[in-house]
Amino acid sequence: MTTNPSLPKRVIASLNSRSEARQWEQLIGNLLRRLELDPADRARAEADYEKLAERVADKLSLPRHDVHIFPQGSMRTQTTISQRHPVKFDLDLIVKLTGPKYDSPNPEVMFAAFGRALEGNESVTGTPEEKRRCWRLGYPGKPYYFDLTPAVRDQTGQAGSSLSVRDPDTRWAPSNPEEFADWFCTNANLRFPFQVAVRKSQIEARTTVTPLPDGEVALDDILRRAVQLMKLHRDTLYWGADENKKMAMPISVIIVTLATRAYADLLSSRAHEFTSPIEVVLEVVDAMPSYIERGQHGWRVENPALAGENFADKWNTDGGARRAEFMRWHGKLETDLEALLYQNARVPSEDKVRSVFGPAGLEAWKASRPKANVLDGLIASGMGASKTNPDRPVKTGSSNTLG
Repeated sequence: MTTNPSLPKRVIASLNSRSEARQWEQLIGNLLRRLELDPADRARAEADYEKLAERVADKLSLPRHDVHIFPQGSMRTQTTISQRHPVKFDLDLIVKLTGPKYDSPNPEVMFAAFGRALEGNESVTGTPEEKRRCWRLGYPGKPYYFDLTPAVRDQTGQAGSSLSVRDPDTRWAPSNPEEFADWFCTNANLRFPFQVAVRKSQIEARTTVTPLPDGEVALDDILRRAVQLMKLHRDTLYWGADENKKMAMPISVIIVTLATRAYADLLSSRAHEFTSPIEVVLEVVDAMPSYIERGQHGWRVENPALAGENFADKWNTDGGARRAEFMRWHGKLETDLEALLYQNARVPSEDKVRSVFGPAGLEAWKASRPKANVLDGLIASGMGASKTNPDRPVKTGSSNTLG
C-alpha cells in the first residue's frame, strides 16, 4: 500500500517536473514587494514619529531623553504587508517613559496622561483613539496610522520582562517587544546551504528615536517572505467576515512564532535537504501546527523570549473558536498554495492568485506580469509600484503587536 506524499513533496515534485520553482519564487517575491510600505512613505512615517516624540516630551513636561520611541511588531521585523485600498499600514510603536515620575506610576493615570499628550494636533495626527493597551493616531490622508503603546520599566518582576504596559484587567502586563523581535530577526537572518550567503552589517543607532528598519527584504529572505505571504492570505480569508469570525482569526504573533520555530528546526536538522526557497516555505507551512502545545492547562504557544507568556491563552477561554479558526485558516492556506503552484507560472489563473494574495495581490501580480520572457519580465517588474493613500485602518487580527 502506498501513502500519499506530503503537500510539500507533492508540490515540489510538480514544480520540478515543470522546472518552474524559480519562476514562482520570482513572481511571489516581486508581488509581495509591491505590497510593502513605499520607501518615501516610510521616511515620512519616521519623520512623523520623531516629531511625535518631541511633542509627547513637551506635553508630559519630561526631558527629551526620557521619551524613547521605537518600532515593534511587523515594522521592526520587516514583515509588514498591505491588504488592499483603503487599508492603511499599521505602525506599532512603543513609547518608553523614564525618569523619577515613571519609576512606579499608577498604570491608569500614566495611560490617561499619555492619551492627553497626544491631543492638540488633530489636523495632522487625527483624534487619539483609546485601545486596551495603546492609543491610535489615524494620520488622515497618509497611508499609515500609528498604534502607540506607552510603557515604563518592568513593574511585574516577571523573568525576561523588560517593560510593563497598562492592562485594564491586570493593571500591568509584562512586555519585551525588542527581545521578541531580536529572536525573530536572528532566525530570519540565517541561511540554508543552497543560498548565497550575503551578510549585511546593521548597526542600530542608540538614540531616543529608533529608526524603522530599512534594509530591502530580498527574494531569498525566506522566513520574512513566508510570514508576509501567510499574513496576506489570512487577511484575504477574513476580509468581509462577520465580527465573530474576525475576533477568532489567527493573530500575527502566533503565526510569526510558529513559522519561526519551524524554520529554525528545519535549518538545524534538515538544512541539506532543500534546494530552493519555495521548498522551505512549503515545509514551514506544513510543520506549523506541530509547534502548538497541549498541556494540563490547555493550548499553548509560548513567547520564546518571555517564559510563561502564552500567546494562545484566549484559545482556552472561547469554547475552541480560535483553535478551530487557526486550523481552518491553515488548511485553507495549504489547499490554496497547492492549487496555485500547480498552475503554469506564465499564465496562472487569476482566481488562484486572488485566493492566496487577495485583490491587492492580484493587482500587484498584474503589474509585475512578464511581457515576453518570464524571468526577464519578473526581474524587471520588481521596482516600485504606484501607491495610493488609503483613508482608514481596519483590524488586522492581532491585539498583540509583537508580530
